[in-house]
Amino acid sequence: MLIDPFSKRLLNSGKNNKPIALMYHSIFNKNSQLKSPWSISLQQFIQHLDLLQDYGWTTVCSSQLSDPIDQLPKKTVVITFDDGYADNYQAFEELVKRNMLASWFIVSNDLGKSPSWSDADTTPSKLLETTQLIDMLAAGMEIGSHTLSHCRLTEASNEKIHAEVFESRCYLSDLLDSSITSFAYPYGLYNETVLLATKSAGYQVAFTTSSGFGFIHNNPLESRRISIMSNDSLSTFARKITFAANDVSWNTMAGYGLSRVKSHLGF
Repeated sequence: MLIDPFSKRLLNSGKNNKPIALMYHSIFNKNSQLKSPWSISLQQFIQHLDLLQDYGWTTVCSSQLSDPIDQLPKKTVVITFDDGYADNYQAFEELVKRNMLASWFIVSNDLGKSPSWSDADTTPSKLLETTQLIDMLAAGMEIGSHTLSHCRLTEASNEKIHAEVFESRCYLSDLLDSSITSFAYPYGLYNETVLLATKSAGYQVAFTTSSGFGFIHNNPLESRRISIMSNDSLSTFARKITFAANDVSWNTMAGYGLSRVKSHLGF
């Protein structure tokens, strides 16, 4: 693996002893023309899985974060996918090959269809089919909700929030004959009203787009995640999982190094 010496040293240091969550979206193959900042190649994803395995990381589904996290292995990672793009199925197949787990957050109104929502920087790809979700569940993966329509919940009425949060859970649960206990906020947007609706709907874990370890306010319904982007090198990925941060640029790393030196010198 092509990782710079500094990033490799961080991986070997064992610095990270807390669970982290990674956020993926689309996985394109070498022939695909549908790319965005939120899409990574299948080869990149394979490299991520190989790195995690080589350095002793354990993958768990997001629902396990509702358990006492201090009982999880020291190097635990939750691999998550938002939206439910059909190209994620090849990522699922790579996970199965390695006996690794992941969680998918599905926009339930668009199963098997093109997305009904539109964003300038996303991939207009078809979503997974119901039969594929059933295959994924049977292999030990987790399916969670990402609302009915991928709306901005903080701009919605109370009635719409209830429908998007509660009805999406009921729909997926009935469709898949499976308990749906995890949720991801579209665009990472939520407020107290949305939090209350998420809790009332029966979710035990819900994901934001804020980076870091663990939970905001010690609340599993405000779980942090690290964004994985198309321009992340393998070294960048290594630093992201070490620091549970989105900004692991060399300027930031220089600041980290300087703070360590000052600490050793007693400043």
